[in-house]
Amino acid sequence: MSNLVPGWCLCLLLGGMLWLALAGRPRARADWLAAAGHAPLLGLAACGLLAALRPAVPGEALFRASLPLLAAAVLLAAGAALWRWRAAGPAAAAATAAPAPLRWWWWLLLIPIAVRFVFLLDEALLRPVFAWDAWNAWSLKAKTWYSLGQAPFMAPADWWASDDPLARTALAWRYPELLSRIELWLAGAAGAWNEGAIGLAWPLLWLSLIAGCAGQWLALGVSRRQALILAYALASLPLLSVHGALAGYADLWVAAALSFGVLAWLRWRRARERSQLAVALVCLALLPLFKFEGAVWALLVLGAGALVEVPARRRGLVVAAAVAAGLAGLLLAWLLHLPWVTLIRDVLSGATDSVNISRWSAALAFLNGLFGQNNWHLLWPLLLAALFWQRDSLRRRPDTGLLALLLAGGLCALFVLFVFTPAAKWAASATAANRLVLHWVPLAVSLLALLWREAAADKALPPAH
Repeated sequence: MSNLVPGWCLCLLLGGMLWLALAGRPRARADWLAAAGHAPLLGLAACGLLAALRPAVPGEALFRASLPLLAAAVLLAAGAALWRWRAAGPAAAAATAAPAPLRWWWWLLLIPIAVRFVFLLDEALLRPVFAWDAWNAWSLKAKTWYSLGQAPFMAPADWWASDDPLARTALAWRYPELLSRIELWLAGAAGAWNEGAIGLAWPLLWLSLIAGCAGQWLALGVSRRQALILAYALASLPLLSVHGALAGYADLWVAAALSFGVLAWLRWRRARERSQLAVALVCLALLPLFKFEGAVWALLVLGAGALVEVPARRRGLVVAAAVAAGLAGLLLAWLLHLPWVTLIRDVLSGATDSVNISRWSAALAFLNGLFGQNNWHLLWPLLLAALFWQRDSLRRRPDTGLLALLLAGGLCALFVLFVFTPAAKWAASATAANRLVLHWVPLAVSLLALLWREAAADKALPPAH
C-alpha cells in the first residue's frame, strides 16, 4: 500500500492538468468545481492507457515501470495547461463579486452528500468484488494481467487452438479493456491485488460525477441554489449510489463520460468556448473504451452534433455521408471479423439465447423500471411534469431542446433493445435494463436543471403590457 497515496496524487494531478490543458484558464468558480469533477475520470483513464503501453510487465512492476511515463504525462499536461493559462490573458481572470455565504439550510444538503460518500467509501474498502458481471467482464482480466502481464484474451475456440501459453479465454472476452487496465494500474499502486484499494475509484467517481455536473450546470446559467438542490437529488438516487460502491461495473464510468461530454458540448453551443468542445470530444472518445454501449451513445451524440451544427441546406448531404460512412465501417468490420459485429448479430438474431418473452411483458417491465421501482425515486415522473410545464422553453432555448432530444433518443434506443430483441430477458429480470438507463440519469437531472433555469428566468421577466 506504500505507493497507493502517491499513485492517487499523481493520477489526480494528471487529471487536473489535462482538464486545464483542454479547458484553459478557469473563468469562474464553476470551472474550478467542474475541474475537480473531471480530474478523477481523466486521470484514471490516462493511467489506464499508460498501463497499456507496458503490456508484458505484471503486477507492482507495471506501476513502477509506468511512473516515468506518468511523470512525463504530468509534465506535458502541466506545460500545455500553463500555455493555455498564459494564452488566456488577464481578461479571463477578471475579478468577480464574492459569492454570498452558504445559508444554514444549504448545509442540510451538503452534509448528507458527504455522509453518503463516507458510507460508499466504507463499502468499497470492505466489500470484495462480488458482482458477476464485474468478474466476468472486467476484473477477471485485471487480476489475470496482474499475475501474468497483459495476456491476450480470445474466443474459446481460438484459445483451444492457440499455442500461446499466456493466452486466456472468458465468456466476456470481447469487452473493451480500459476499465480492466485502470484496475490493473490501481492494483499495481497498491502493491497487491487489493480489491478494497481498487474499489476506491468507484465512490470517488460517484462524488466527482456530482461535482462535475454541478460545475457545468453553474456554467450553463443555473443558479447556485438550483445546482445544489439538484446535486443532492442526483446523489440521493438509489441505483446511482449502489453503483458508487459496486466496484467492478463500468456503468458509472459510462454515465460520467457521457454526462461530461454532453454538458461540455452544450457549453460550447452556449458561448462557443472551443475549449469545451475539446473536453466534449475527449469524453465522448472514452465511451467506447469503457463499454460497447458507450460506442452507441458516442455515435448518437456525434450524429446529433453534426445535424445541428451544419447549415440546414446541407443536412441532407451530411445524413447521406453519415449513412454511407456507417455502412462502409460496418462492411469493413465484417470483412475483418471484428468481434463486436458478431456480438451484435448474435444479440439481434437471438443466437445467444432461446428464451421467449412477449414484447408486452418486456415493455411493461422496462417502464416499471422507470416508474414503478425505487431505483430513481420520482425522477422520471418529475421530468415528464417539468417538460410539460416548460414545453415552450424547449423551442426557445436550443440547449434545453437538444438535451431533451438526446435523452429521448437514448431512452428510445434502450426501449427498442429491451423490447424487440432477445435482450428483453434482462428487462424482465430487472437487471441490465436499469443499469443501462443509469447511463442517461445524470443527463435527466441536467435537463431538470435547465428547465428550472428557464422557469426562474421567465419568472424574473417583467410582466407584458
